[in-house]
Amino acid sequence: MSRQPTGRLVAIVVGVIFAIAILTVGGLLVAGYVFASKVRVSTDRDEQGREKTVRVDTPLGRLRVDRDERVDPKHLNIPLYPGARVADRSARARIDLDLDFTDQSLRVLAVEMETTDPADKVIDFYREAAADFVFSKKANGRVEFFWERGGLKKLVAIIERGGGTRISLANIGEPEAN
Repeated sequence: MSRQPTGRLVAIVVGVIFAIAILTVGGLLVAGYVFASKVRVSTDRDEQGREKTVRVDTPLGRLRVDRDERVDPKHLNIPLYPGARVADRSARARIDLDLDFTDQSLRVLAVEMETTDPADKVIDFYREAAADFVFSKKANGRVEFFWERGGLKKLVAIIERGGGTRISLANIGEPEAN
């Protein structure tokens, strides 16, 4: 003898499902508010009043971005285009990301350089000097050379801009590798 669910039983099941959904959404909203209230952003400024360091602290970890004139392009261990110079004082950065929940850290060292030479000449140089890098063309005339070993990645991005060529260099990896 099979029993058909009555209207009352269906109403109870629907009510329980609705209550669970309301509690779940409410819990997510409370968790989001608690997380957001624990995020702290702070900045330091240089002598000219420009932001030099930005720090973001969250319950999951920390992010620190430094405009750092001590980042020397030679220490990136990426071939440097002859005659290129660092674009300006703010064209060097160090970014540190520490993720507490995974015990992982990541550091990015980056420098933007410039030359008056055309992009084709710069690209030819990197095709030869960085032959073990992977070459790729991107949108808007941007060209990238990419290299990866273990936990360390290196990137060279080239784009023609304002009668010259911008060369962005970056090392991405664990702090010990940088």
